[in-house]
Amino acid sequence: MFESSFLEMLLVGVIALLVIGPERLPGLARKAGRLVGKARAFIATTRADIERELRTEEMRSMLNKQEEEIRELRNLMQQKTDDIRHSIEDTTTPANDEQKR
Repeated sequence: MFESSFLEMLLVGVIALLVIGPERLPGLARKAGRLVGKARAFIATTRADIERELRTEEMRSMLNKQEEEIRELRNLMQQKTDDIRHSIEDTTTPANDEQKR
């Protein structure tokens, strides 16, 4: 988030001590800590929600691809079944014709 060195933090602390005073500084620091904690929690929750949505979208895309592959395999199986059925009919038809003679 913010990158600051120890010297910068010390300078901010000294200025806050001079401006706010030693009596109110601990309460203000506590409030600032809570706000930072809430902001971090909000950011983490938002990030998790976005990642979950992206995973859901990826899963939906994979599911659609798999459904298309299943349809293609079903069509291929149906074609092969029809080809075998026609081959069997072509084979049995001459045999039936010979039996009738």
